[in-house]
Formats: sequence, C-alpha cells, structure tokens
Amino acid sequence: MTSGYVLDWPEARRRKSQNPKARWDAIIGELDGEVWPEIEPSFRIRPGDTVFTIGSCFARNIESHLRALGCKVPMLDLDFPTEELHGQPRSAMNRFHPPAFRQCLQWAAAIHDRDGKVTWADCAPMAMDCGGESYFDMDMAGALPASRARFIERRQHIYDIFATVFTADCMMMTPGLVEAFKDLETGLYLYGAPSHKAMLAQPARWQYEVLSFETCLADMLAAIDVVRTRNPTIKVLVTTSPVPLGVTFSGRDIRIANTYSKSVLRAVCDVVAVQRPMVDYFPSYESVTLSAPNVAWKNDRLHVSNGFISKIVTRMIDSYLEGVEPAARDYQLALSHLADGVSDQAETAARAALAVRPEHFEARVVLAEALVRLRRFPEAEAEARALLAIDPERSDVMFKLARAEGGQDRPEAAMATLKAAMALPAVSQADVQSVGKLIARAPADAAIPVARRSVELFPMQVEVYGPLAQLLERAGRKDEAIEVLDGALRLSKPPTALRVQMAFLLADRGELKKARGVLDRALAADPKDAGALALKARLGAPSLQAAS
Repeated sequence: MTSGYVLDWPEARRRKSQNPKARWDAIIGELDGEVWPEIEPSFRIRPGDTVFTIGSCFARNIESHLRALGCKVPMLDLDFPTEELHGQPRSAMNRFHPPAFRQCLQWAAAIHDRDGKVTWADCAPMAMDCGGESYFDMDMAGALPASRARFIERRQHIYDIFATVFTADCMMMTPGLVEAFKDLETGLYLYGAPSHKAMLAQPARWQYEVLSFETCLADMLAAIDVVRTRNPTIKVLVTTSPVPLGVTFSGRDIRIANTYSKSVLRAVCDVVAVQRPMVDYFPSYESVTLSAPNVAWKNDRLHVSNGFISKIVTRMIDSYLEGVEPAARDYQLALSHLADGVSDQAETAARAALAVRPEHFEARVVLAEALVRLRRFPEAEAEARALLAIDPERSDVMFKLARAEGGQDRPEAAMATLKAAMALPAVSQADVQSVGKLIARAPADAAIPVARRSVELFPMQVEVYGPLAQLLERAGRKDEAIEVLDGALRLSKPPTALRVQMAFLLADRGELKKARGVLDRALAADPKDAGALALKARLGAPSLQAAS
C-alpha cells in the first residue's frame, strides 16, 4: 500500500470543483511572499499535553514555543555539563534520518520494558574505546569522551528523556536527510560522519549510505510502531525538515543530492500519514521552500530565519492547539516577534499578556528583553530590577539588567552585575553570547574577570574566547592573550578571526614561523579574510623575511 489511491470520475470531478486551490494559478500570487498550504487536522493538542519531539535542528526550534503555550516538552529538560559538550545540549540528540529515529526509540523501548535502568551492555554498542578507560559516544553530537561510569550516567539521563514518549500525548517527527553512516561492526547508525580520531583510525569499519525510499519508509513506520505498542493512543505529527544538506558525501552536486533527499522524505511522510491512524503531515517544508527566499531564509540559505520559524509554529498552533489561554497565546506571539527581530511588536504582545495575567513572570522577561533591544534602557532596567525583586536568582534577567546598565554608559555597574549573574546556576550560553560586545567594550580591568568566567563556564564553546583575548591584548597582557587563543584554537572549528589574532600576536612577539603557520590555516579557512591578507602582506615584507 502507498499513498496513491483511485477515485471514480464523479468523485474526482467533485473534489476538483470544490477545491479553491486545485489549480496552480490560484496560488501563484502567494509565491511572492509567504506560502501557507491548507491543513486538515485529524486531532488536537491541548495545554498540559506532553509533546515528545524528535528530529533535526528544525524540531529544536519549535520546542520553546510549545512550552510557552503550556505544553510539556521533555526534550527541553535534556542537559549536560558544558565542559563535556560542544554546542547546545539539546542538539546533542538531533536525529536526522528515519533509521536513527527507529534505532533510538527501540533502544529506549528495550530498557523501558526491562527495568528502566541503563547498563553498560546498553551502552557498549555505541561506545568507541579511546584508550585510558575513556569512551566516545558515537550516537551523540559534540560529547567529549567519558569514563565508563559517566558514560552510563549520561545515557541514563538520555533514556529518562526518551522514555517519556511512552506516556506522551503527541510525538512530533522531523526527518531531514537521507545520507547516513553505519558501524559495520554493530550494525548501528552513527550520529554523523566518523570524526573522532579513534574512529578515523578504523576506516574500514564505517559505511556510508544514501538511504532508499523503502528503507526510510520502513524505519519511520517501525519508529511509530515501537511507540504505539507501548502508547497506543499517542498522536503523531510528521513534517519534512526544510533545512538543506550542509554537505554531501555522494559525489553529486549538492543541489541534486538535496533534492533527492527531500523528495524521498517528503514522500515517506505522506505514506506514513496514510498507513497509520492519527498521523498527520504538517507542511512546513512547503511553506519554507515555496515562500519568497528573502522571507523564509537567513542570508546563508542554509537555515530558516528565526522569524519564519516562529510563523510556522504559529500556523501549527492555530491548526492543532485548542484551549490556549489568551495570556499564553500573547506570550508565545511575543516570543515569535522577538525571534523575528520585531521588538516593538514583541513589547505589544508581552504587554497584552500582562494585561490579562499581570503575574505572568515570563511575559515580563520578554518585555524586558524587548525594551533592551529598543534601546529604552531606563525602562528595561526598571523592569529587570522588578523581576529580580521577585526572583533574585534569575541569571537571564541579570544579563538583561547588565545590558541595560551598559546601554546607559555604566560599564562598571554592568560588569558587577554580570559577575554576580555568572556566579548563579543555570547560566546559558545564549545569555553569555548576548553580552559579548558589552564585555569587549568595557574597561579591561573590570571586564577581564567576567570574560574569564565566561570561558570557565563554557570551555568547549569557542565563541567565548575572543572577548577575553581581546581584553588581555588591550591591557598589554599579550602572553596571556596568546595562551587563551591557543586554548580556543584547539577546539572544533575556531573562527578565522581568532586565528588571525593569534598570528598577529605571534608576529609581534617575533615568532614569525609560528605566525605564518597559523596564518596559513586562517587563509585555508577563508582565503578572502581582510585581516589575514593584511598580515600576509606584512609578513612578506623583506625586513621580516630576513628576520625569519
């Protein structure tokens, strides 16, 4: 059985005549702006329902909006120590293709059916022995190797999150690509391409696959069935992620490889929705790919714009959520406007939420953020201080207060606020990134301890090293700046700007050979970088050539 079907001629004619969007010319005008295909939901979701999300980064984008509307979203509780992970914790569990969906849900189901306790036997197939009693998780993005005990502990946390699907009200599935890598020794699929040095030392162990329609369909159905066996009433919403392939290993033009990938997955989602009851397809893929590019995409044409994602979520909410209270809806709209960069509308929506429910703390947090972005710093400061009077340990509010203080030319006060904020638990990487420019502009003596604390909190996030290195250089502490940059350049994918800064400092210290080596790597990453080209010309000067 497939999604194809037959109708008698009168029924086919009736469907055509009663469908206002049966002809392409009926919708051609929409292609100049936003495209929103018609939806016919077969079920509804209500505030308080548990929604389990599985898929690529596109799935991650809708989670905070669902929570804002009162849904329980277990994936938002996924967390790992920052010193163990590159990137965001939830991204560590991204799943890109149907075999990965099936594999992780079957893994969780086996433990669920047994006793809910993860053992080393559950972990061993995905653990790459790195030597020294250290193991790399081949099914997890960005995680550093860990001891056996920590590996089990981390996997227990993952299981606890994934096991919520067996009692959830709804599961949202967002497959994104069909290029996959398999471990021939275990038969398991990897998170992505082999990357760890221990894996690269065994090249014959890994197999690259371009997945077929048949494989993807079988695995999507199996993933749903493994959940439905334990949770028969769960509703399922499937959508094809519009985010394109970043790179292809197929040898084909990436445009062709990506079109094949999306075509397979789009067809699979349609068939799944026909073959299983209470499974709907939501057309986010169509909305993104058919809308005007300047509306839907970021400038890189690789990621959907935050604002358009928010509109897709709003469309989903309008179609599937019922019983949402007005304050929650206004709060979600405020979040959407913030993501879209429309701060004045975010303020309006946040105030509307507060007019209905004055005690809505999170709406006031959004209001404070909108006021900071609107550069109405005294109002933002007053709002932040009022929030901190209610909850003095909300570090995210303290970051907004610091930005408001900095916007009023009080950098020392801002640094004192940031220092206090960074001593609190639950400091987020996004909050630290939001004050990067503020830290870089502050007086070096006041800002260096704050910048150093940022590195201590997020040692695996390369973005936090730049402000500290710049401050140390400005303070004349160039040897310390070089030490900081050396740590940054050991991390994954350091920015070209940090390599260039390192090369400049090494050249100033007279270590021209090292400077040229770092510069060569910077130019290999970005041959047109202006700073790198300027330093290349400087290092090519006869006096420096003689000195080396």
